[in-house]
Formats: sequence, structure tokens, C-alpha cells
Amino acid sequence: MLDTYEFTAEEIEKAFDLAGAQCECCGKRLTWQNSRANGGPGKWEAHHGGRSTPVILCTGGPENCHLNCGHDGHWGNRGITPRFHRGA
Repeated sequence: MLDTYEFTAEEIEKAFDLAGAQCECCGKRLTWQNSRANGGPGKWEAHHGGRSTPVILCTGGPENCHLNCGHDGHWGNRGITPRFHRGA
């Protein structure tokens, strides 16, 4: 898969529904309206992580699974598919 591939709105919505509106790493409850672009409580990101479908990860503190799970704690790390929460 190309790193530059952007998910469609339909792919993201399906992944969000399949995740049960929860972070796929820590289980934190997320809000559909509060995606990365909108902010607010329960904000989240559709992360690539080397999968062909989005991984839904929280972006709010202290968990911030997009950073801590999806990039192993450093934005310079290539995106990975998280298997468990690694802590904040």
C-alpha cells in the first residue's frame, strides 16, 4: 500500500462503526463529530498503520494512542498497526 493513500469517507465511517466508536488501542470512547480536524473530547484519527483499512485511534491526552501506539511514541517513527496500549 502507498503511504500517500488517503482513506475515503466511507472507509473511515465503516471502520469507526466496526470499532464501536472506541479507540482500537485503549478502548477510550470516541465521538464521531470530534475527528482530528474538529477536536474536542473524544477526538480521534483514522490511522494507516500498514493496513488497507483505517485503524481508529484516539488523539487526546493522556492516552494519545495515535502517537503512543500508532507511532510508538515518536512522530518520526513510521506508522504501525497497534496491538495493545503502550501507555502515555
